[in-house]
Amino acid sequence: MSNKDSGAGGLTISGFGLEYPGLFAIQHPRIAAMVLIALVASALASLASIRFDDNIQRAMSSNSVYARDYRAFEQGLGTKTSDFIVLVASNETFGPAELERLRDMTLDVALLDDVLTVLSPFSARFAKNHEQFPGAPVFPQDISTETLTDRLPAYRAGNMNQPEMISPDGRIMIVTIAVDPANGRARLRDTHADIIETLSDYTGDGFTLTVTGEDAIAFEIVGGLQRDLITLNLLGCLIALFMALLIFGDLTVALVAVVPAILGTLTALSLFVLFGLPMTVISNVIPVLVLVLGLADSIHLTMYFKKSPADLSAKERAELSIREIGPACGLTALTTAIAFAAVAMVDNEQLREFALIGGLGVMVSYVVVIMFFAFLAPLCVGAKAGRSRGDWFKVPPLIGRLVLSRDRAIMVASALIAAASIWGFLRTEPWFHFNAYLPVNSEIRQANEKINETFGGFFRMWHELDLTGDETSGDDWQRLTALTDTVAAAAPDYTVVSLVTIARWFGRPETMPDRTDLSDLPESILTQFLSLDGNTARVVTFAPEPMANRQTLETHDRIERAAGNAGAIRTVGFPVILRHEPAIVIGQLEVSLIAACLIAVALVALAFRWPALLVVLVVPNMLPLILTAASLHLIAGGLLNPTAMMALTIAFGIAIDDSIHFINRFRLERARGHDVDQALNIAIDRTGRVMIATTLLISAGLLVTLTSPFTMVRLFGIMLILTFITALLADLVLLPALLRQKWVRS
Repeated sequence: MSNKDSGAGGLTISGFGLEYPGLFAIQHPRIAAMVLIALVASALASLASIRFDDNIQRAMSSNSVYARDYRAFEQGLGTKTSDFIVLVASNETFGPAELERLRDMTLDVALLDDVLTVLSPFSARFAKNHEQFPGAPVFPQDISTETLTDRLPAYRAGNMNQPEMISPDGRIMIVTIAVDPANGRARLRDTHADIIETLSDYTGDGFTLTVTGEDAIAFEIVGGLQRDLITLNLLGCLIALFMALLIFGDLTVALVAVVPAILGTLTALSLFVLFGLPMTVISNVIPVLVLVLGLADSIHLTMYFKKSPADLSAKERAELSIREIGPACGLTALTTAIAFAAVAMVDNEQLREFALIGGLGVMVSYVVVIMFFAFLAPLCVGAKAGRSRGDWFKVPPLIGRLVLSRDRAIMVASALIAAASIWGFLRTEPWFHFNAYLPVNSEIRQANEKINETFGGFFRMWHELDLTGDETSGDDWQRLTALTDTVAAAAPDYTVVSLVTIARWFGRPETMPDRTDLSDLPESILTQFLSLDGNTARVVTFAPEPMANRQTLETHDRIERAAGNAGAIRTVGFPVILRHEPAIVIGQLEVSLIAACLIAVALVALAFRWPALLVVLVVPNMLPLILTAASLHLIAGGLLNPTAMMALTIAFGIAIDDSIHFINRFRLERARGHDVDQALNIAIDRTGRVMIATTLLISAGLLVTLTSPFTMVRLFGIMLILTFITALLADLVLLPALLRQKWVRS
C-alpha cells in the first residue's frame, strides 16, 4: 500500500510530536535499545516491591466535613485499638460443653501478644443491682443446662442495650478482640494471623469461626488483590495473543504486536513502585486497560507495516508506519490520559492515585510500544500474509446506505435515545455497598451479613455531647441520658452504649459514674465514652454499613437525625463516611467527566484544526455514556456508585479514539478530491473495519474483569465494554450523519 492510499493521519492530524520516540528508536537504535533494556529491567525488578492497600478508610475518605470530623475525632481519641470480631456459628444450639470449649478459646486468644482485651459472652456480667444475680458473671465457672435456661434469659431481659454477643437461638456468637496497633501494620497482620491460628485449634467441633472487623477486611482485600492481579494480567496476555493471531494469522506477526504491549504494561505497573503507591481494588484494573490499549496501538502499527510498500527496506517501512500511524495513536493515548487526569479532580486520595498511575501508565506504555515496534517490526518481513482484519470485520453495506439516505432521521432518533437515557440516568440512585470491596466468595463478606442480621453490625458510630462541667446541676447527665435513650429508641435492634449504660449497670442510673467506678475500665474503652479532657461525652452505636440494604440506610439516617435533635454536636465514625462520602465523590466525578469531555474534544479539534469538531465529537461520544449510565437500571438495579461514574470518565477517553480515526480518514478522502458522501462511504467501509476490530479487541481484553472476585472490578469492566460497543455504533452511524451537515463543513 502506498503512502497516498494508506489513509493514515500524518497528512491531516497533528500528533503533537508523540511519534518522535519511535522515530528516535529508528534513528538511534543503540541508545534506544539501552534505554528500553534499562526500563524493562528496572520494571521487572520492581515487581517484587508492589504493595497493596490495607487501609479501607482511604477508599472513601476525602476532605469533606464528615471525613475531617472523623480524622479529628481519631486524633483526639487517645489510646486506640484495632478490633477483630470473631463470628462463631453452629448448626445446633450451643450446649454447656460447647460453651466451655468456646470459653477456653477466648482465654487462649487473650494470652496472645498485643491482645489487650477480649469481650465475649463469658466476660459479660449482670448489673450490680440485679435481683437474682447481682454483679455475677452470666456464665459461671461450671456451665450447665440451668445456665442456658435461667441465667442467660435473665441477662437478656435486663441487659439495657449492652451487647448480648449471643443470638436468641443460641447458635451464633461474636467475640471482640481488642489489639494494640501501636507496633505498626506488619505486627498487626502477624497478630491477626496468630488469632486465626489459635482459632484453628477449635474448628471441627461443630463450629465455624470467621475473623472480621475493619482490619481483617483490609487484609482479606489485600489477599484478593494479589490473586486478582496475577489472574487478570495472565488472562489478559493470553486473550491479547489470541486476538492478534485471529487478526494476523501468523504467530511471528502476532508476537510483534503483543510483546510491545506486554512490555508497556509491565513498565506501567512499575509506576506503583516508582511513586511509592499501593495498589487498590480499583487501580488493579489499570494494567489490563494499559495492555489492551497498547495492543490496539501495536496492531495499528503492525498492520500498516505489513501493507506498506514491499520495495522499501524494513527500516524504511517501520519509519513510514511510525510517521503515518504514530500521530493518531499518540493522540488517542493523550485523550485517554486526559480522562484519567480528570479523575484527579475528585477529592479522594485513592482516586487521585488511580488518576496519576493510569494517566502516566497510558503514556509510558505508548512510548514503550512505539519504540519497541521500531525494533521488532522487521521480524514481520517474510511472514505469511494471513488474513487481514478487514477480511474478518466488514461493515454491513446497510449502514452506509442508511447514513446517506436517512441522516436527519438518525439524528432525530439519536436525540430521542439521548432524552430517554438522560431520563433513566437521572433516576439512578447514588449507592455504595462496602461489601463490593470484598471478594464475592469471601467468608468475611458472609460473616458480615450474618452479624448485621443477628446483632445489628460492628462498625462504631460516636455521638458526641459537649459537657458544661457543672457536676452539681446534673444537667449534663440528664442531657447524656436523653441522648442515649433517644439513639437507642431510633435503633432498637442495635447496641447503644455510653456512661449511662455503665451507670445503670452499677445500679445508679441517676448520677454519672465517678472516677473510682471507672477505674477498672481500660483506657482504650473509657475514651470511647469520655474524652481525655473530660469535656465531651460519647454515645457509641454499633451499626452495620449504612447501605447494606434499604432498612439499614433508613435506620442510619434516623439515628443521625435523632442524635442531632437530642443535642449531639456531631456524629462520627466509619458508617458516617460510608453514608455520605459516595454521594460527594459521585458529584465530583460528574464534574471530572464533563471536564474530560471538554478538554479531550478541544484537543482533538485543535489537532485537526477544525473548530466544528467541538460540537460534532461531543454528541456521538456522550450518547454512549448516558446510554450506558441508564443501563445501570438493568445491570445494577438503578444504583450509581463511584466506580460506575469513574468507568464512564475513562470510557470517554478511550471511546473517542474511534472518532479520531474516522474523522482522520474522512478528511484525507476529502483532500483527495472525493465529495462528502464518497468520503463518508470510504471511511465507513475502510476505517469502520478497523474500528470494529479494535473495539472487539479492547472489549475481549476487558472480559477478563468478569473473572475478578471483586464486584467493583466486574462493574468497571462491564461499563467500559457497554460504552465501547455503543460508541462504535454511534461512530459508524451518528458521526457520519453529523459530518454530512453543511454547518459542520462551513
